[in-house]
Amino acid sequence: MSGIKPVEPKEFHDTFHRIREEISRVVVGQDRVIEHMLAAIFAGGHVLLRGMPGLGRTLLVKTLAHVLGLEYRRIQFTPDLLPTDIIGTEVLESNASTGERYFRFFKGPVFANLVLADEINRSPTRTQNTLLEVMQERQVTVGGQTYFLPKPFVMIATENSQDTEGVFHLGEAQVDRFLMMIEQEYPGGREEKQMVLQTTGTHRAEAKTVAGPELVLAMQALAREVPVVPSVRDFALALVRGSRPGEEDGIPEAAGLIRLGASPRAAQALLLAGKVIALARGRRHVTKQDIVEVARPVMSHRLLVDYRAQAEGRDARRVLDTLIANARRRSVPRTSVWTRELLPVEGGRD
Repeated sequence: MSGIKPVEPKEFHDTFHRIREEISRVVVGQDRVIEHMLAAIFAGGHVLLRGMPGLGRTLLVKTLAHVLGLEYRRIQFTPDLLPTDIIGTEVLESNASTGERYFRFFKGPVFANLVLADEINRSPTRTQNTLLEVMQERQVTVGGQTYFLPKPFVMIATENSQDTEGVFHLGEAQVDRFLMMIEQEYPGGREEKQMVLQTTGTHRAEAKTVAGPELVLAMQALAREVPVVPSVRDFALALVRGSRPGEEDGIPEAAGLIRLGASPRAAQALLLAGKVIALARGRRHVTKQDIVEVARPVMSHRLLVDYRAQAEGRDARRVLDTLIANARRRSVPRTSVWTRELLPVEGGRD
């Protein structure tokens, strides 16, 4: 973080809300989606954005990049998209004067601060797996040479929620690398009316740039410094561990509801996103309610609901409600082995 000017909690709070307001000037009726996306970005994670066609996902991401002042690239995923179309390729060149031949690497569109992987499930597994190293290590390896992506780096992928023709399955390993999966729903009647008036007239709403790469990095660094008291950390762990059927801390209902529980990444994501929400609410500590607010986008895509539960109409949302209720009842006390080694925090409470 050398060379990056640190920010204070109040500056974080004010900037967060200015960013949200500027995006809302262009993207109407998606306040919850915008807040969750900002929480994921300032937590240093990636976003999987799902929803019906025509809800303005591309406009949302493009406006987000503009307001944050980040370099933006869009990759349209298609069945014939190749890995080299994403990360770049080596080209054999020669020096006309010396006759020397060498390979030169041409960077692909993934080398940007904010990358939109549009309709990521339109490409087969081979192309999707190209993003595993990109998302986790934030680097690209070609010909034995490693190329680091710019900082900050955020990937926002859109996914068709309908099982239409030409849609491929996203592997669990890749889905788990998204800090949040955010469901974009239809706007309300008043918001949709405002949207129609705003987009069919002569006046066009525009958003201003509020931040930049350095400010985003500074806000990400501040979010990690927010303290979490042991009881809140135990609550997040109980929520995640309770989702694993057959495990010691799994809830009894999990065996009939869930085929695959959440990974340790889910606990990390809950705490990191909860820290951002706490700062956005003007607090310097995380509460259990902050964890609950981000539980759905953090956990939903990490739970593989049993087909029998789906037949009974129990989707991931209902399963998550059961897990939250269980975590509230069974939050591990402060003397737990999970919290014994934690550093003390100041001014924290549930």
